[in-house]
This record gives sequence, structure tokens and C-alpha cells, in this order.
Amino acid sequence: MQTMIEFRGGGVPENKSLTDKSLCSLSNTQNYNNLLNISDNKKDGFLQKLAFTLAEVLITLGIISIVAAMTLPQLIKNYQAKVLETAFKKSYSNLSKAYLMTQQELGVTNLRQTFATYDSNLGEYPLADEFYKVFYKNIGASQEAEEYLVKNYNNTQSFYTVPLNSTGGYRHIRPQKMLADGSSLGVLINAAKIFFFVDTNGPYQKPNRYGFDIFTFAIQDNQDIIKPIKMTKLYTEEELEEEDFPPVAGLPCSIHSNQESNGIGCSYYAMNDINPDNQKGGYWKNLPK
Repeated sequence: MQTMIEFRGGGVPENKSLTDKSLCSLSNTQNYNNLLNISDNKKDGFLQKLAFTLAEVLITLGIISIVAAMTLPQLIKNYQAKVLETAFKKSYSNLSKAYLMTQQELGVTNLRQTFATYDSNLGEYPLADEFYKVFYKNIGASQEAEEYLVKNYNNTQSFYTVPLNSTGGYRHIRPQKMLADGSSLGVLINAAKIFFFVDTNGPYQKPNRYGFDIFTFAIQDNQDIIKPIKMTKLYTEEELEEEDFPPVAGLPCSIHSNQESNGIGCSYYAMNDINPDNQKGGYWKNLPK
């Protein structure tokens, strides 16, 4: 005999398994949303930490500007000095090569003795023009530039170059024969010596200043080699009053000299990179203002 059990209340019996799953899904969704909110909050905080305020940016730019203002002038000065040094070495090399070519072409082993010998009866150096002609050809000299203003080593005086065919001692520099690379030079036979005046970047480029881009070399002894000129003595103003040729006395190269030709004796120091005023340091990095 079967017993029938009647469930009162009607409706469909509750599916407990389905309800649990729904609740779990809802809970997971809420947790995920909470995690997103937490993640977004952390990200915003992280970005805030990375961001700079306007004040911080301005302070940083100010510091950079100060550092640049302190270092940039020295960097520019060093670069300019390096350019001048390179041009100096190139000019001396070209000068020496042309001189050797002139020796070979003229067939003379000692050019100074042959061409820088003064004839007292004629009152001149009779073979000077022949030397000029051959040397200028070998170095590739072309047209002659106009006279131009030259400053001395420490910029206390200035003077004009003089024409190549003018008379006068070696205080009258004349680097006016143009070369293919834009530099210029002039040659003068005087006082039983052969002088070479070089403007390493030519008359049309600054600074046109003794000891910077203008230098003097000479052949002064029987070695017959082009050598840089070196200062022999730094004269005081009182001592210069007793000299016959004050502008060039002692072949000056010093920040302490006010002589017109201050810088004529700088090529030795430039060649050996020696500061002429303390015999130390470097020549090119210590050029006067």
C-alpha cells in the first residue's frame, strides 16, 4: 500500500544549487569591481607621484640654465682655441714644405746665406726678389689682399699691415698673399734673416690678432730651418724708453706687455703649448681675453 505525501503551499521547490551559484557570481562581480577600484586608486596615486608640479619644473629649468651659463662660455672658448691651434699647425706644416721645395728648386742648401746676404754697395739684398718669387709659387700664393687691422696679443694696441713691397723692419707685418685654403702669408728678408708672417685663417676671418691667428717665424741661423720666434725679455715701460725699437724690443709675448707688437714672440709658445707668462699650463687654453 502506497502512502501519498502531499506538500502544501504549491509552487516549484527551491533549487538551492542554482541560488548558491547566483550568489557566488554576484559576490565575485562585486569583488572584481572592488579590485578595479583599488587598482584605479593605486594607479592614480602612482601617476600623481610621477607627475611634476609647475614649481618643480621651473626650478629644474632654472638649475639647468645656471649650469649652462657657467659651462657654455668655457666650452665655446675651448672649441675656438682648438680651431686656432689646428690652423696654426697646418700653416707651419705648409710653410716648411714650401721651404724645402724652394731649396730643391733653387739648388741651394742654405737659403739664408745665399739670399739674405746684404750688399752694402748696393744697399739691398740683391737676390731677395728671386727667393720671393720661387717661394710664393711653391706655397701657392695668389693675389695680394688689402692692408687690414691687426691687434696685439693682449688687445691693448692695434695697427695696420703694410704692403709687401714697402720698406721697414719686421715690426711691419705683411701676411697679405692669399693661399688656396683662405690663409695668408708674407715673406721679408731683413737683418740677414728671412721672416715669415702667417695669418692662419686669412685677413677676412677674425680675430686677426697676434698670437691667436697671426704668427711670425724666421730663419735666423746657419741651420737654415724655419723656427718659431720666442720672447727674449719682458721689458718694463722704463726700460723700453731706452730702446731703439720699443714696439719689438724683447720680441714680446705676454699679457703684461703693452708694446705694439706684443705677440711677435708667441709662435714658440704656441708650437710647444706653453703659457708664456708662467711657463706652465697650456698656451691655447690660456689665451688672453
